[in-house]
Order: sequence, then structure tokens, then C-alpha cells
Amino acid sequence: MNLKGLTNMNDTISIKKTGKQILVFLFFLFLIFFFLLKGKDVSQILKIAACASFPAIAAGIAMAGAFNLSEGLNLGILLKAMGHKVSFAQGMKYAYTGFFFSSITPSSTGGQPMQLYAMKKDGIDLSHGSLALLMELASFQAMAFLFELFAVAMIPVLGISLPVTIKILIIAGFIMNAAFVAFLLVVIFSERMGQRILGLLKKILPRLPFVKEETKSQWIGKMEDGLQEFHACALLMKEHKRAIAKMCVISAGQIICWFGVPYMVYLALGYQGSSFLHLFVLQILIYMSSSLLPLPGAMGISEYAFLQLFGSIYSGSSMTAAVLLSRGISFYFLLALSGIMLLLIYGAARQRKCKTIFS
Repeated sequence: MNLKGLTNMNDTISIKKTGKQILVFLFFLFLIFFFLLKGKDVSQILKIAACASFPAIAAGIAMAGAFNLSEGLNLGILLKAMGHKVSFAQGMKYAYTGFFFSSITPSSTGGQPMQLYAMKKDGIDLSHGSLALLMELASFQAMAFLFELFAVAMIPVLGISLPVTIKILIIAGFIMNAAFVAFLLVVIFSERMGQRILGLLKKILPRLPFVKEETKSQWIGKMEDGLQEFHACALLMKEHKRAIAKMCVISAGQIICWFGVPYMVYLALGYQGSSFLHLFVLQILIYMSSSLLPLPGAMGISEYAFLQLFGSIYSGSSMTAAVLLSRGISFYFLLALSGIMLLLIYGAARQRKCKTIFS
């Protein structure tokens, strides 16, 4: 998730640009399947996947579905706290919009602008929409970072061995996430520190080479607007402490369900011996290792990290089946579900609009 473009409606993704991003996404998807299945017994992999326990797979799908559900609930809680009458269906629409466009754009930059667009169409002020998205992001990142701290502490306890490449990616991802959470907390709760950071950036930006003066001015304007939103967040948190606490609990449940999917796949494939905690920690480490690279949906790096970290649990065709099922449920299924739901939601809205015009 990313703050870039959160308040600039001019960055809203066009249909043409979205089409290009989907094509790039499909190209990456083809490469991933090619390298995962290259030299493998595809028929054996499909046989293993087909024999997976349906109840466990269904439970995994339900746990993955809780990801979008949680975001929809959190956005609804925040927008209602600001005085907007937001239905459950609207909250889910914003969640599906965010997941779909975040997943097909590098560094998840396309989600928030499209969510803002959807909110604006529902009559929600851009300032309130931006604030709700910022608070939802802060809640998720703060809870995710707490789970990351827990995972790091559990590495020696569970005797997890980390390959050098994965260790480097995890350390880099952890540092980046820690810096991001620290930045959020400092800027939200310390107006003086926020002004100091902004003042420092105002001194640095004019000295940047190869950047137009007009662009530099736009960047400074966006940062000033963003700083105001951060301070508004602090006021919102003080006024609605119970709503914020509820959000954090929902975000924690969201992460537990999402990162618990690999364990359900583990059970579905008939494996025993490893605990939920062990696989849960491994999935958190995968999340950390994929945080640094700006790839759509962390595609490629997540599959690579899975193969490296789950190497002691699966082997041969079972490993390939496990990574396909785990990523298929926790990411590709959610992406397809979000796309389908958006088509249904906006298709129904267009039909209602046409009926109104011709009635």
C-alpha cells in the first residue's frame, strides 16, 4: 500500500492506461507460471492440486476473502465517524476497487486514487476520503509491523533457517516498513516535527537537477496538503478513539486470516507436523521480503520467497502445487474476485443510470 497519489484526482487511471497495466500484469503472470512449471511434471502437479481437501481449501478462500471484508469494514467505520451514511456494499466497493488497482500497478500506486474517485462519485468529500484511506493504511501498516516484530523474534525460537538472499530482502523490507511506520507516527502526532521535515524537503527539492521548477512546486504543494491530512488524522484519532481501536482489531484479524492461508493449503495437501504458528511466521517473512521491490502485487518475488522458505516443508511437485494454491488463493483469487465484483457493481450502476435517463 502506498500514499502516492492519494490526494490528486488528476492522477486517476484512464481506461487506456488500465488496459496497458493489465497487459503488463498478464505478462508477469505468464513469466511466473513459465518458471514455476518449467521442467516440472505438470500433470502430477495438477493431480496433487486436484486432490487437495475441499474443506481446507474453502476455509483458505474464506480467510483470504476476509482481507477485502476487513478493509471495507474499516473504511465504513471511518467514513461513518465523519458523518457519512456509508452502506456495507459501498464499503466493499471501495475495498474491491483498492485491491484491484493496487494489484495491477507498481508499488500499489493505483489503488487509492481510484478509491477516491469511487468515493467522490458517492458524494464523499475528497478531504474525508483521503483521510479515511490514510487512517486505514496507517492502521494496517501499524498492525503489520507489530506482526513483523513478532515474526523476527520467533525466527530463533522456531529454528527457521534463512537463505542469504531472503535474509537480505527481509532486513531491507523490515527497515523500510519500520521507517514508514515511524514516519507516519511522527508526522501524525508531532506537528512541529512534521513542519521540520517539510522545511527540510523544501530546501532539498529546489536543488534537484533534471526536474522542472513547475514539478518541484507541485511536489511541495502536495506535501503541504499531505501534512494537513496527517494532522487531521491526529484530531480524528483523538475524537474517535473507540472507532480507531475497533479498526486496529479488525486490521489484526485481517492480517491473521490473510497470512493463515498457507496453513490451510498445508492441511489441504495432507501434510501434518508443522504448526499454524510456524507457517504463519514464514508467511510474514515472505511479506517482509517482498515489501522492497515495486512489482505489481509483489509478483515473482513472493513466489520466489515461498519456494525458499517452504523448502523444508514441501518437496518436488508438492512444492509447486503449494505455491500455486497459496498464492492463487491469497492473491490471484482476490484479484479476480475484485475485478468481477467491480464489473458487477459498476455494470449495475450504469444500468440504473440508463433506466433513469430513458424513463
